Amino acid sequence: MWYLVLLLYVRSAPATTTDFAKDIRPILEQRCVPCHFAGGKMYARLPFDRPQTIDRLGTKLFTRIRDEKQREVIRRFLARPH
Repeated sequence: MWYLVLLLYVRSAPATTTDFAKDIRPILEQRCVPCHFAGGKMYARLPFDRPQTIDRLGTKLFTRIRDEKQREVIRRFLARPH
């Protein structure tokens, strides 16, 4: 019985690490190119190729990112220990 509880816990536990380059940047490249990447008109103000920008903006990104799975990935990134 205890193994069933453990299995349920492991399957429901969120991933503890979210990597900017692997998890976050692809979302931003899909949604925010060309404006917020090198050469774009908003790059100087809000460069989305830098994790610091995403930390600063937080969930304000959700005005453009509406997919709930992508939002959850961003939430995990924002909740990581700094």
